[in-house]
Amino acid sequence: MQVGPRSLLASLPVAALLLACASCSGPKLNPVEGKVLYQGEPIRGVLVVFHPKGADDLDITQPTGLTGPDGVFKLATGELEGAPAGEYVLTFTCNEVAAPKPGAAMSTGIPPEFTDRLKGAYANKATSKFEIEIKPGLNQLEPFQLK
Repeated sequence: MQVGPRSLLASLPVAALLLACASCSGPKLNPVEGKVLYQGEPIRGVLVVFHPKGADDLDITQPTGLTGPDGVFKLATGELEGAPAGEYVLTFTCNEVAAPKPGAAMSTGIPPEFTDRLKGAYANKATSKFEIEIKPGLNQLEPFQLK
């Protein structure tokens, strides 16, 4: 059977629809925005990770957000904005360049060392006291207070 130009053109809308629906197969993502305060003040550079309860972190892409200068973050799952509805345990880390050791000479070509400004106090999901439920629709979260 030969395929002519007209039948090929007629199949393009169907192919476009199938391709568009291929991206619809994942879970529905809901917009999530929150704020992180450290010692009562907004903190910049905090990586917020939402770990789905009951799921192995290696099996899924966790929703994450990074705080701006005002302490506000928006969640993304992979490259898409939002997070699936469900229950989550949260972790927080704030990496910054570590101060050079006293007497250490400045060298070039060696990547800087980083340290967690929060000293790991909020980095372990097994001991985290921060739990949240993401609901369908827009989720405007209460500020998270870190000490």
